[in-house]
Amino acid sequence: MGQVEDGSVPIVFAPTIPADCHARVRAAPHFRRWLAAAAAGFDLRRVTVESVTFFGPRVGFILLQADAWHDGRQVPGTVLLRGDSVSILLVLRHAGHPDRTILTCEARLPAACPDLLSLPAGMLDGETFASTALRELSEEIGADLAVRQDMLVDLATVWLSPGGCDEAIALYYAVLDLDDAAIRALDGRRTGNADERESIRVRVVDLDDIPRIGRTDAKTLLSFYMYRDRAARAGA
Repeated sequence: MGQVEDGSVPIVFAPTIPADCHARVRAAPHFRRWLAAAAAGFDLRRVTVESVTFFGPRVGFILLQADAWHDGRQVPGTVLLRGDSVSILLVLRHAGHPDRTILTCEARLPAACPDLLSLPAGMLDGETFASTALRELSEEIGADLAVRQDMLVDLATVWLSPGGCDEAIALYYAVLDLDDAAIRALDGRRTGNADERESIRVRVVDLDDIPRIGRTDAKTLLSFYMYRDRAARAGA
C-alpha cells in the first residue's frame, strides 16, 4: 500500500488504486473537508483509502477505513465519502387549485427501487448549495422553469446517514405562481443528464399527497413537514 502524510495523519491507498489517482483523491473537496473535520474532532491516527469511484474525471465516492479514537476509545471507522447534496421542494400555486409540487420518478438501484418518487436533488460539484439547486432543477425539471436564486428559501441542512456516510443535504423550497397550462406541460416530461445515465419522468402531484405517495426518501418527507410547519407558523 502507498502511504502519504497529510499534516500529521498518514493516508494509505489500497494497491488497487492507481498511483496517479492518489493526488486527485487527496485534492477532492469532500475528502479534504472530511479529513480536516475528522482530525480536529477525533484522535485520527491513520486513514486507509480502500476504493474510489470516479464520475468521469471527477472523484466521486470514496470508501475508507479510519483508525480514529474519541475519549480514549476507538470508534467505528468505516466511512463512505460522497460529498454534500441539495434538494428543492417547489410549491406550485394556481388560483382555484390546491398547492402542487414536482417530484421526479427515477430508478434507484441502491434501494432496489425502479420507480422512486422524490424531490429534485443532486450532488455538489465544487459549487454552492444554491447554485447546485438551480443546476439540478434545470437538468431534472427543465430549463424553462423560471426559478432564481433569490427565490430559494433554506429550510435546514441535515446529515442523512451519519453512522456511515458524510453526506449532508441542504433542503430548500421555492414558491412559483404558474398557470394551469404550464403545470400540465411539466407533468410527464422526460428529463435527466444523459452523461450521468439519468432517466427521469417528472410528476406533478398535490403537495398534501406527499405523505401518501408510498415509500419515498428522507429529504422528501422532511422537506414537506418542515415547509408545512413553517407555513403554519407564518399563517400562510
